[in-house]
Amino acid sequence: MITYFNDDSKFDPFIEECLNALLPEGLDNAAHIDIFYVDDLENNYAGLCDGDKEYVNIILARNYYLEDGDRIAFCSQELASNLAHELVHARQFLRGEINEYNYVWKGQDYEAENYEDWPWEVEAYSLEQPLVDLFWENV
Repeated sequence: MITYFNDDSKFDPFIEECLNALLPEGLDNAAHIDIFYVDDLENNYAGLCDGDKEYVNIILARNYYLEDGDRIAFCSQELASNLAHELVHARQFLRGEINEYNYVWKGQDYEAENYEDWPWEVEAYSLEQPLVDLFWENV
């Protein structure tokens, strides 16, 4: 069983739909996901996710900065896309496919690879838009 806390309830239906799609079989163990929103994140990140097989923490930025320093708010659909991306990472943590300590994916070391080639990022980027397309309009 997966429980979650989300500090922006307008995303709850979207989160539930995404989790049902990402983990249709559920998990063998109880797990919890905390989701928090902050004004912005270091290095202009849209979101961060860390955790293990029982607990995942997701932090999403509500804003990002242009090169000239202008602060721009993510629209709701962009936030949903960022959230979908981080929920894919949550699934990866909960399944033990990744961990927060090294660059190992399903037992193989990817430390020498570039960010865009890390399989956990490839998977998250490949699923974020389909999840938004399927479930955001239902919110």
